[in-house]
Amino acid sequence: MNENISETIRLIRESKGFSQEYIASKLNITQQAYSKMEKQPENITIQRFREIAGILNVTILTLLGKENMYFMQNINQHGGNAATKLVLNQSSSPTEQNELIKGMQEEINFLRELVLRLQV
Repeated sequence: MNENISETIRLIRESKGFSQEYIASKLNITQQAYSKMEKQPENITIQRFREIAGILNVTILTLLGKENMYFMQNINQHGGNAATKLVLNQSSSPTEQNELIKGMQEEINFLRELVLRLQV
């Protein structure tokens, strides 16, 4: 379970474009101290969870994986290409997941059409 919390915090932080150094500076701690907190969330106090949630602009429940949420994370790869990773909270219902996937498929189709028009 702690791995899920660690992963959730890391993915939310990265999806917002925040580095560990940035979060650490907001918390007035070192990057190493923040990294340890992110990797071992069982040692984070409730007050620190509140502060981290505030910086990330999410609820504590979201950090703990108890609230429905999704986000897309762009992952830069060599050569400037990007891949998108979609993260669905385990508590998301199948209907919510299907709606999200449908919306992404529509966006993909739109972007494909746009690329084709630009190539002509």
